[in-house]
Amino acid sequence: MAQSEIMKIRRQVLKSALDWVSHDQNRKDRATLARQIIPDGTPRYRCCIHKERAVIEERLKAVLEPDEGPIVRVLKEGCNGCEMHRYSVTDHCQNCVGHFCFTNCPKKAILFINNKAFIDQTRCVECGLCARNCPYHAIIEYRRPCEDSCPTKAISVREDRIASIAEAHCTSCGKCIISCPFGAVAESSQLIHLFEAVRNPEHKIYAVIAPAFVGQFGRKVSPGQVKSALLKLGFQDVLEAALGADRTIELEAREYDERLAHGEEFMTSSCCPAYVSAVIKEKPDLFHHISSTLSPMAQVAHILKEKDPEAKIAFIGPCVAKKEEGKRPETKVDFVLTFEELMVWLDYAGINPAEESEQTLAGPSSYARGFAKAGGVAAALTAYLGQDSPPTYQTEGIQNSLKALETHVKNGDKGFLECMACEGGCINGPWTMIARPIAERALKEFVQSTAAQQ
Repeated sequence: MAQSEIMKIRRQVLKSALDWVSHDQNRKDRATLARQIIPDGTPRYRCCIHKERAVIEERLKAVLEPDEGPIVRVLKEGCNGCEMHRYSVTDHCQNCVGHFCFTNCPKKAILFINNKAFIDQTRCVECGLCARNCPYHAIIEYRRPCEDSCPTKAISVREDRIASIAEAHCTSCGKCIISCPFGAVAESSQLIHLFEAVRNPEHKIYAVIAPAFVGQFGRKVSPGQVKSALLKLGFQDVLEAALGADRTIELEAREYDERLAHGEEFMTSSCCPAYVSAVIKEKPDLFHHISSTLSPMAQVAHILKEKDPEAKIAFIGPCVAKKEEGKRPETKVDFVLTFEELMVWLDYAGINPAEESEQTLAGPSSYARGFAKAGGVAAALTAYLGQDSPPTYQTEGIQNSLKALETHVKNGDKGFLECMACEGGCINGPWTMIARPIAERALKEFVQSTAAQQ
């Protein structure tokens, strides 16, 4: 996957932060580090280097002081303001006799000048009736990428045109982060916290890696080589989150049977934190339909801490929302990293997974590894219960998941609904580093090889 300029900046900031703390520099002195990242000279992206440094300082705060502020945040200095009018009349306006745009506008914001319609933006309330009623489709709608990408409409624009995120509606899905063309939305990072913890010989830190990791660090890099690279970074051991998925399958099947015994015939999956958050914030009256079973990430953390209460757990995956889930004490997870953050760390340490030796990964079931793809949870439950399996359904995307949940409850449907915030599942998460078709193929081969060994 080609690197965008935003990716390059983000990775440069992470790598520079690693180098900064490894030399025991003051993490509060972000201005000095920003000057190192953006030296004197001609600005590349902004009006001046001072503006570029200000944006970098905001990014550095999310990396060096991640506990201050929400997981997903707007970099105010980086926000372009996107001063655009939502609706505009194009040259395709025919100045028709019907004037349907004018007659349907509730604020009389349509004017006619030189035989063409114009929108008086001081009156326009952006209702869209003019665009919907123009027979020539000559009125077009412009959308701000961050607003347009947010499935729960948590992003709005303030009077000063700077984007703002309403935490009451934000699910930390990460869509706004990857959608903003100015890179003005970022997330907090625990990379530095974990980097320092791993260097502390008193800590035993276990890496738990999501099943979507196959193929992410190179098409020819095997899972065993990824484990070897992580061990070289200093982790005590490396386990697949799919080991926890096997426990999740068992517990969800048991929970469904218990619900059934009490007359509750419908339940949804609980492993996607962005979906769970969306239900809590947007449809709280339907929350009780979500399984109470902990996610595979949390299940592995529990397994490890049952064996070693002093162990520290670092989850590595493609998901921003897992950072929010990891903050909940019941998960027993201490750090959450993305694949991109891990890749930057490996690069900084001079470790190339493709050059590492093979290590054996403890093998979960093929169905557990299939959790990474949309439909995998439902398929795993069906395989586990066999003939006793309830009807299963599957949906992708937060809005689709909320609608499906409402519809199934309203219709009184029986069965199990799998909900994923990301289209395609975790293999298409915000911080996957390869294209979805390649990731799907790599996962399919991984799952098939697992099935052949069982």
